Amino acid sequence: MKFKVIDGGKANEAMCADGPTIRAEAERRIRATGYEQWRVRSLATGSPIPRSIQYLKMQIEFVAVKLEQLNPVPGDFTDDKYWPTIGA
Repeated sequence: MKFKVIDGGKANEAMCADGPTIRAEAERRIRATGYEQWRVRSLATGSPIPRSIQYLKMQIEFVAVKLEQLNPVPGDFTDDKYWPTIGA
């Protein structure tokens, strides 16, 4: 099990002094899938989140981790060529 330190006051990592971060880009793409709405619906009704949405979220998180491990990180990491899309 891994624990993550949560720093208060750093809730919005989307923009830092250098611009957007890889994590913020991943979160933006996950939000664009509608994952949060599906998750809330699932919690409220007990109906499952569609597998395609779950799988896409997992792929986006995987790409974010791998991009963060690159040295140097590509300057164009927001480009669609790095990220999975629905139906791809």
